[in-house]
Amino acid sequence: MNNFHNLDIEYRVSRRRRCIGLMVTVTGKLVVSAPPGTTQSELQRALERHQTWIKAKVAERREAWGRLKPGTAFFLGETYRLIVAPGPGEAVELAAGELTVRPPAGAPDLWPTLETWYRRQAENFLGERVRHFGVELRLAVRQLQLKAWKRRWGECHPDGQLRFNWRLILLPPAIIDYVVAHELAHLKVPGHNPRFWGVVAQVLPDYAERRRWLNRYGTPFLLWQAEF
Repeated sequence: MNNFHNLDIEYRVSRRRRCIGLMVTVTGKLVVSAPPGTTQSELQRALERHQTWIKAKVAERREAWGRLKPGTAFFLGETYRLIVAPGPGEAVELAAGELTVRPPAGAPDLWPTLETWYRRQAENFLGERVRHFGVELRLAVRQLQLKAWKRRWGECHPDGQLRFNWRLILLPPAIIDYVVAHELAHLKVPGHNPRFWGVVAQVLPDYAERRRWLNRYGTPFLLWQAEF
């Protein structure tokens, strides 16, 4: 499999599979799942048949993950130098391109301090955007909830309650607006039929471009945690 020597490939055997399946993880690893008894030549042919897709998807994933550099933090789509400064002052402070974290004395882990701040910012920002689009779509919106999902950004529960991933606060405002409008539209139209996308387009005519950005660059932020 010389054409793929520069890829990180994991092979899995699964009795549930009836054919070879390919998946590229968020970090750019290629996972090849195959039924028992699959030969090396069969695996080689599957990889060669899909090599254009594989290489494009791996490059895309690596590019997206590479945007998240150690020693940096993110807020509303902007990148900040991460500073740890024990002592008096606000627990977390944004200023001049830097995000400063001041953990409680003796705290062994600094992440909870930053996560608490992120959640508070997310609650305020998302609440404002939900109210904004709720007015535009003429919807009465219940109180939203924040979640810590690893695979999704938001959902509209059957009872009409809106739930959002607090990590949305890491993304650009335009992308946050897309997720908010998307979930609000589900209060009017279940599923993703043309009528649903028509509702989204009422408030975000360029929703497709925002959706593409989220699909390409958003996933690593679901797993990101600041490295101090």
